Amino acid sequence: MTDLQTRLGKQTAINASWERCERDYNLERNAAHPILRLQSSEVAPRLEEMTERTGGKQGIFRQLATLAADAGHCLVITDKDGILVRLESKNAGEPWNGIALGSVWDERIAGTNGVSMALAEGRDITVRGTDHYYAQLKSFACCAVPLRDAANKVIGVANVVSIDNGNPANSLFAQQLLGAAASRIQHTLFERAFKDQSIVSVAMPGRRDLIKGSELIAVDESGAILGATAAAHRLAGFDTHDLLAGLRFEDAFGTDVPSLDHVPDRVLSVRRDQGPMLDLWAREPLQSKRSVAGWRPVPTRAIGQRPDRPLLKELAIGSPALRELCERAKVTLEHALPLLLEGETGTGKTALIAALLGEDTHSVTVDCAALDASDKNHAYVQSLIEQARIAGALREPTRKKEVLVFDNIDEMPSFAQAALRNALDAADASPSAQNVQMQIIASSRRPLKEAVTAGTFRDDLYFMLSGAAQVLPPLRNRNTKQLAKSVAARLSGKQIELSQEACDAINNYSWPGNLRELQSVLRQALIQGDGARITRLDLGLPNMGEPVPARPAIAQPIYNEEQMLVDALNGARWNISKAARTLGIGRATIHRKMKAYGISRPA
Repeated sequence: MTDLQTRLGKQTAINASWERCERDYNLERNAAHPILRLQSSEVAPRLEEMTERTGGKQGIFRQLATLAADAGHCLVITDKDGILVRLESKNAGEPWNGIALGSVWDERIAGTNGVSMALAEGRDITVRGTDHYYAQLKSFACCAVPLRDAANKVIGVANVVSIDNGNPANSLFAQQLLGAAASRIQHTLFERAFKDQSIVSVAMPGRRDLIKGSELIAVDESGAILGATAAAHRLAGFDTHDLLAGLRFEDAFGTDVPSLDHVPDRVLSVRRDQGPMLDLWAREPLQSKRSVAGWRPVPTRAIGQRPDRPLLKELAIGSPALRELCERAKVTLEHALPLLLEGETGTGKTALIAALLGEDTHSVTVDCAALDASDKNHAYVQSLIEQARIAGALREPTRKKEVLVFDNIDEMPSFAQAALRNALDAADASPSAQNVQMQIIASSRRPLKEAVTAGTFRDDLYFMLSGAAQVLPPLRNRNTKQLAKSVAARLSGKQIELSQEACDAINNYSWPGNLRELQSVLRQALIQGDGARITRLDLGLPNMGEPVPARPAIAQPIYNEEQMLVDALNGARWNISKAARTLGIGRATIHRKMKAYGISRPA
């Protein structure tokens, strides 16, 4: 469904609601007190039932409440009847701008509003100020998302209420936040309900969203679908959820479940007839060991992993400095700090990112060099950055991390720089900043400082990213013989012998294409040779062994402690707490060092 169709569908639904309010319910738009409230004794059992139906998943509601309160908004949780059973704001459960615990948001009483529309439509919806039927509610914007149980039945609504200031960015953030939370709640309930059955994840390959993950399908031993999460039917090409129930998994998704039997946590990529490519993988080892006649095995690949992706220790072969760099980068990522990787083309930035992320991470990579100033790119980048904020806020130790990667960040357009800078600043300024950890990795083929000097990159964003900058050394500064043997072994799957002439040629060449060029040359050499030994002739380059003028390497920045401290403080706009987080030290330590070096805040 296109954005235009979504907007038209929403407006049609709101118009229909208004018509019902006027024609069927005879509601008066200018009523002084339009919202009814139940007594607290009537609300308590409803809250208890809601807590039970959501599986006791109250931790995520607390996370939502904290984010809403930080932004000055209000979180409303209602049950399936539209009764407000939980209210969270800065006033800790007290009424917020007239919205109170026990209020009734049924359309027949409260007119057109976010809660009633989400219940009626069964989908996410934003009701802005003038969309509300009652004039008394026109100052509010409501982003509402239905909450569903394992059987896909609506059990309530999560709603973020804010003062409508006409800024669509507020609604975008709230919608994505609530959508991610609702999906996580349903997935938890689904996994509990079908814990004794086979559960398969289904997703579009190469997903362009950071937090809109996979859908879950529960399947019995005969291959029949027992249940599915909210949007699974769309991936199978069906208009409604009910059409999936009872179907054979193979008929719905183009392949059979036993194909995943012995490869848990690995992906099958399949294409249905006249349908999109889909990625399928088992959530855990399946219990059934028998195959079903007519079902075929499908080649597999690891989730999010290329066959030749090296490990961190392999990347550092031939360079003690790179080994230390890999460890620093790993620690930076573990502490959820922005990571900036600089280095010439082919030095292994992409491989290092892949090795750092591993298989327990879902990432989306944006090539900044390919972005233009179109409205489509504006919306996509803003959406991704908001998703990164949400992923950080809703992070759980047992779930995959979500990481946003910006490739060629030195070519990032100004609109994207502004969006990223504002998001990082907002995360640091939040009262709950320690819980809002955006996972950002950026890479650049040239020193990012050069782009700042040229006036094409914001200095404030640079300081936010450069605290954990790492510069990958070029291949000519590494032990290329040792590295070449490791790369050849990885490419062939066995130990490969290199002749002395081949080693000399590899050592004497400057490798302007760095690791990427080395891999290409060795791959071709393995094809040309006997597959067991690489000779000088197999390497194939006519000038191999003749030194080629090398481009100057990107210099590893050398900071003394005083300069590092000043850079961190400038990057944090002299916010001591923020600078301390960047440097990984305490506030007291920063104050002590500032005093020792005679550093004071600029006037």
